[in-house]
Amino acid sequence: MVTKRMLLAIVLFLFSVSLVLASDPVAVVVKSRGKVFLYPQKSNKSRLVKKGQVLYSGDKIRTSAASSCAIKFIDDKSLLRVKESSSCIIEGKRVNKAINKNIVVEVGSFFASLFKQRGRFTVTTPTSVASVKGTQFWIIQMGDGRTVYIGIEGLVDLANDAGRVLLRSGQTAIYSSRTQLPEIRLTHEGEIPPMNDGQERLKTLEIEFKDAIGQKKKLRIDYKEH
Repeated sequence: MVTKRMLLAIVLFLFSVSLVLASDPVAVVVKSRGKVFLYPQKSNKSRLVKKGQVLYSGDKIRTSAASSCAIKFIDDKSLLRVKESSSCIIEGKRVNKAINKNIVVEVGSFFASLFKQRGRFTVTTPTSVASVKGTQFWIIQMGDGRTVYIGIEGLVDLANDAGRVLLRSGQTAIYSSRTQLPEIRLTHEGEIPPMNDGQERLKTLEIEFKDAIGQKKKLRIDYKEH
């Protein structure tokens, strides 16, 4: 027979578990250049981001001019590069050992690389939603409201209120509004934003953080740095 005290203990245990899960990190900043700012969830205050910064669902990243950062998701090492003068919100929901990821793009240029994907990876912009699997592509949110997707490898499933289209490697899709299908054409020479040059080096980043109940945990990320 379950007593009130036992029931209360079970409720408290489940509540503490939910807090731990809610506080688990979803990504880590593996590279930061210039002035990169973090706005924690439900906060208007920002702080400068350095390499090793742990990110939680709802955190907002903003880069200044001549600044950039690279973000690795901890479940499958998917990479998101945030270029200069850009802003986005990182969302992640744990499902078993995977994280369903959503990048809420506000403005700027972003490069996504997915190879051994776990969970869903979506990008939400003012004009559309991109769902991807095993691919590389650019997202450019223009100041005038247009959204540009550039396919590098694989397929990107694009959708808005007007319907769905597939973006292939070597193609560019340009959305003007949420209620219109995009213009899709071949990518023009010089249209792809530049990436950092240099030889890739395999590095390891080890981060120590505290969960919701104050216990110390360690997170190890292997990544390639240009």
